[in-house]
Amino acid sequence: MPNLTIVSLVILSLLVSVLVMQFISIITHWLAQGVLMQMTWQYLPARTQRWLEQHVQKILSELSPQQWLLQQLSKLILIVIVLLLPIPVALRLLVVLVLVMPELRSWQQRRDYRRQLVRQWPATLDVIAMTLHAGLSFRATLHTLSDSATVSVAFHELARMHAQQQAGFSLEEVLNEFATRIPHPTIALFRAAVLHAHKGGGALASTLEQQAQQARTMQLLAAEKSAQEAAVKLLLPLLVCFFPVTFLLILGPVILSFMQGETL
Repeated sequence: MPNLTIVSLVILSLLVSVLVMQFISIITHWLAQGVLMQMTWQYLPARTQRWLEQHVQKILSELSPQQWLLQQLSKLILIVIVLLLPIPVALRLLVVLVLVMPELRSWQQRRDYRRQLVRQWPATLDVIAMTLHAGLSFRATLHTLSDSATVSVAFHELARMHAQQQAGFSLEEVLNEFATRIPHPTIALFRAAVLHAHKGGGALASTLEQQAQQARTMQLLAAEKSAQEAAVKLLLPLLVCFFPVTFLLILGPVILSFMQGETL
């Protein structure tokens, strides 16, 4: 009966945590549009506002900075309340883990998204260069490739850039936001090349072809480095798991026969 009670409490706490998270999400969206939050945001220092905006861009969140800030504050308050409740420690940790798990899952998704984009980026640069060689402008290229946004993650980002330009943002603002969202050297080089061609002119297509080749070389070097590090990373599992079992299989019969010989 005690075990059944504990299981029931765990299930109830999980359900309550999920419902509370949904409630926090709804309240966050509602409060972020309110006058109180807008006034609070205006009183924040300009440096803090810029940091929050850049951070929200880096974590690839679709929330506004105000919504993200409210969401994090709500989670923090809820975690403090759970830790102060007179419930077993294991139950507290379980509820806190349920509240933190969405953040960990979101972090894993962001990392996979960036890796996939960087892996697809050289081919995307080749496609952009090909359309530029065909006589299209950079904006027309984005418009053309935005129809293929479902093909790859990189094309999805190009479609996002095109939508931002259509909404009235300048090319520099769009590229800066892209470089902030995906902090990688190849993206920074792409931003610099496009801005240089836009402001001072130049053969953008040839530059992007060179960047595509350079990106492939960087990926090849990274793969070779990972292959060289594999032996070092396998050393600890071998020492902990493989070698003790091998020694046991080799020396075990010898030790058993020696012990049996002594007893005889």
